[in-house]
Amino acid sequence: MRRALLIGGAGFIGAHLAHELLARGDEVVVLDADRSYLPGGTSMRAWRRRTLLTGATLRPGGPDDPARLRRDIAEVGPDAVVHLANLPVVGVAARDQAEARRSIVDGTANVIAATTAAAPGARLVYVSSSMVYGDFTAEPQPESAPLRPREPYGACKLEAEERVRASGLDWTIVRPSAVYGPGDANARFVQRLVEAATLGCALELTADDATRLDFTWVGDLATGLAQAATSPAASRRVFNMTAGRARSLREAIEIVRAEGYDVEVRARPARTLRPRRGTLDIASARTALGYDPRWSLERGIAAYLDTVALAA
Repeated sequence: MRRALLIGGAGFIGAHLAHELLARGDEVVVLDADRSYLPGGTSMRAWRRRTLLTGATLRPGGPDDPARLRRDIAEVGPDAVVHLANLPVVGVAARDQAEARRSIVDGTANVIAATTAAAPGARLVYVSSSMVYGDFTAEPQPESAPLRPREPYGACKLEAEERVRASGLDWTIVRPSAVYGPGDANARFVQRLVEAATLGCALELTADDATRLDFTWVGDLATGLAQAATSPAASRRVFNMTAGRARSLREAIEIVRAEGYDVEVRARPARTLRPRRGTLDIASARTALGYDPRWSLERGIAAYLDTVALAA
């Protein structure tokens, strides 16, 4: 049995990762400050705790208090530390760049320092973002592509990555994209689409519906992150971890309509700068880790709709 410490593990991705690790028979300790950046987070936190975190040890805390974080890591004695406690919302980072830097860059520096001091032999998995690439330069976009973020969120994620790489730890960096699924409370596109459909309200669309994203089912990402936390082949490697196929916003809307929801779409001006994205190359994760995403956008949206409808 391995022991994993998930910093920010009660959040959207972290809770699904905890569920995956517990199912594998691993011991999971979740360190979380119980913070939400957008309205609606309280009910989703309760759902995640009830549905996904049963069996995990939950402790309050996070990267903001370096001394306490060192003590927490020392007490847990983890084999793997997965750092997910970054500000997760691109729009919030654009509006409050000081908070973005504090949460993403300074928080990651605190995690690195605490892990180095208290568990130097642990694998540190940093959950980054495909936003570090800025405008994609290839289709699919490999990990070796230029890193030229166009907005504060991607820039902070890239600086955090650089700090992880420079550490003396056994690290792995994972770059997801457009993650969706039950438990999201960060106003990502698919969450807003599913909620508009199930609540019978209009979807406010702030991007061209031809925009293409590599939508990733959260369960597929959780499986990949578990592999990254445990596989020797992940040591000091960077991995794209997505579905490996970009789909347009229009396609996602049509999938929801095909499920019987007559969702109304209202175009609104874009509020934040977004880079041009598309498909990410996941060959490295497939080869090194056996990462094998199973969920198509059609299957994922149908399951997400069913979960929200049942919860209502």
